[in-house]
Amino acid sequence: MVNTDDFAGTSAMTKLILRRDLMILPIFVIFMVILVVGIAASFLELYPDETIRQAFFLQMQNNPTIVALLGSVQDPSIGGLTAWRTGIPGTIVLGLISIFLIIRHTRSEERKGRLEILNSTRVGRQAALTAAFIVTYGLSIFISFAIAAGLIGLGLPPESSLVLGLSMGVFGCLIAAISGVAVQFTESSGDARYITVAILLGFFVLRILGWDNGNAAWISWLSPIGWVHQIRSFAGNELWVFGIFLIFITGLTVTAYWLSSKRDLGAGIISQRPGPAHGSLRLKNSLALAWRLHRGMLLFWILIFALFGAMFGYTAQTINDMINANPQFMSLISQLGGNAGPADSYFTFVLASLGEIFAVYAILATLKLRTQESKKYSEFILTSSVSRNDWAVSNLIFAVLGSATIMIIFGLVFGLSYGLNTGNLSTDLPRILTAIMAYLPAVWIFCGISMALFGWLPRFTSLSWAVLGLIVVIDLLSGFYDLTPLIKNLSPYTNVPKLLVGDTLGWSLFLVLMVAALLILIGIVGYNRRDING
Repeated sequence: MVNTDDFAGTSAMTKLILRRDLMILPIFVIFMVILVVGIAASFLELYPDETIRQAFFLQMQNNPTIVALLGSVQDPSIGGLTAWRTGIPGTIVLGLISIFLIIRHTRSEERKGRLEILNSTRVGRQAALTAAFIVTYGLSIFISFAIAAGLIGLGLPPESSLVLGLSMGVFGCLIAAISGVAVQFTESSGDARYITVAILLGFFVLRILGWDNGNAAWISWLSPIGWVHQIRSFAGNELWVFGIFLIFITGLTVTAYWLSSKRDLGAGIISQRPGPAHGSLRLKNSLALAWRLHRGMLLFWILIFALFGAMFGYTAQTINDMINANPQFMSLISQLGGNAGPADSYFTFVLASLGEIFAVYAILATLKLRTQESKKYSEFILTSSVSRNDWAVSNLIFAVLGSATIMIIFGLVFGLSYGLNTGNLSTDLPRILTAIMAYLPAVWIFCGISMALFGWLPRFTSLSWAVLGLIVVIDLLSGFYDLTPLIKNLSPYTNVPKLLVGDTLGWSLFLVLMVAALLILIGIVGYNRRDING
């Protein structure tokens, strides 16, 4: 039986979340709309002729790697191509947004003791969880309608545009419901985040395993990402698949409330076990402890990007054929790459996006400093012989050198796979590796921004994500509009030389490197001047 007192204060909690995320939520909406509508606009420009779209459609259908990653193209129309290209990336990004919001406003608040204070007033036990659901579900649905409005504005069919937008929105709601359950099991927001991201990754792997239309196709039905594909936006609009989403969203939401009512505030269904009374000798210094804390995330990123590198290299020949068959695409690529080959120009285009993804690791690794401080772990460490500088630098090493290691591994595997594919390994491997490493100073800028915020404004370290979102928007708009140099240069990626298409290393990249180093130094100075938990 529902106790209405448990939901007292939900309205106030919802307003509080909206006020706290006043800057972040609009960025999420703008990013998702630009991601989907921008790709639709690029397809309109690149594939205006039906014959070219049909040729592109056949090439994509015959590439097993691309079909495995993005699914098959279900319709050669502009809407069909947009649904194919944005379906899986869009759902994954919206899923990550849902994970971030639910954990931020439930388990993180509980872990910090704020919910205990609020629950001592007239705020009910389930108010925080309900408010987090309201905001996250509402944001997913709002993004759905915003995407649909953008596609309709480009002249695409209204019904199919709405179906595409809602297919992403219900996936965001489903991941929010899964996150709502996950936070009930753990006492740590970090553990809840790892569980939900692992589930999201598992959905993607199941989708890949069930990529074909043969005996293994049923596996894709085990993954909600496969359900998004089965909705068939712009290719029949199978609306009944939404019913599967609604059943699971409802069931998981009810489960989250039930589990929440069965545990103590601050505790999880699975209690954390106490560690050993004495630490291992391997943890005898701050660097060894930092390795213990960073190694899981670092090895996970290395593995993922090694796989990406192998797949990019494997698709090289198909990309050459695809670009050569499309005069519009050739024209665009020639603008990017001058006299460079189509594959090199395309890889340059891809590396610009991957550079922003590498920045995600840089921010995550740097902000582990803030996580340790907010959990008061750093207080115990700093009461020993470890100085502030030792502790901060030990963690920064894994942010700085860790991002470099990930990019080196990606570049080596990418270059090796591509070189073996083209039969020109001795030339292609060093070219591609050097081109990728040119993005490293721009990635380190985000280490610097995160460290500077941690050093001087630790309560505002989340602004690192807002800055990354702003840079992504600027880079996306630069591809479609003629922005002024002042705005373009706000992005560090603008100053990265495109080595594969003929650019050379210059002073601008050195300047980016100096800015990154200066920001890190500013952050360390600030951290030494402020109070712990400031």
